[in-house]
Amino acid sequence: MGFDSINFDTTNDESLNEFQKKLGYFFRDRGLLETALCHASYAHENGLTESNERLEFLGDSVLGMVVSHVLYEARPDATEGELSNYRVEFVCRDALVRWAENLELPRVLMKGKSLKTHTPPSLFADAMEAVLGAVYLDGGYDAAVRATRRYLFGSGTALLDGRDLDAKSRLQVLMQAKDMGLPQYETLSVTGPSHSPLFSVRVRVGGKTWNGTGASRKAAELTAAAAALENGAALEDEKTGNSGAWNRNSRETER
Repeated sequence: MGFDSINFDTTNDESLNEFQKKLGYFFRDRGLLETALCHASYAHENGLTESNERLEFLGDSVLGMVVSHVLYEARPDATEGELSNYRVEFVCRDALVRWAENLELPRVLMKGKSLKTHTPPSLFADAMEAVLGAVYLDGGYDAAVRATRRYLFGSGTALLDGRDLDAKSRLQVLMQAKDMGLPQYETLSVTGPSHSPLFSVRVRVGGKTWNGTGASRKAAELTAAAAALENGAALEDEKTGNSGAWNRNSRETER
């Protein structure tokens, strides 16, 4: 793609690996990541022809699209106005700065000497957009979606922690943040009289299942999802071993 080599030193190699781990995406083309982290001031001082400005332009559009997609899935009952308000909150500069700080992006952002003593926070927000643009180019739309889900719902760095979502929505977005696919629901039985039925439902999360009951299938699914959420080990992140703010003390529901 014609990106210049930025020649990160060995110390920064370790920092870049840690940054990618926190981002939840490891680049196949490291040059894209390096360019995303190269501010124009650094490029100018070191005679580089490419900075992160073009990737920032791309990432701005990718961010808006992907955040809209993720919120649309996560908030099925939200109105257009509510979704728009959420999107504004998560694509604003302050939110991007918090994302950058959570990922420790300031440690790996390459900037000119004039910015060494004081770096405007807006540079971190711009660099995050550039990073997301680089993720999109390197891994495609699905990779950008996964990184954004981690940004919105991932443990530790979540901007939207899901406390205002119902149990089914929380379970879905948290599974997707950990790239575990979608929960699978199965109706086991419907008992009782027609005017007062009792639904029994099973939800499958990975290799485990939890049961729930309710006066409707939706209510039973909510109960089953809540049971899965109570056992945080069900969504243990296999790569990081971090299950976030889950309650590990709950017991698996009897099957």
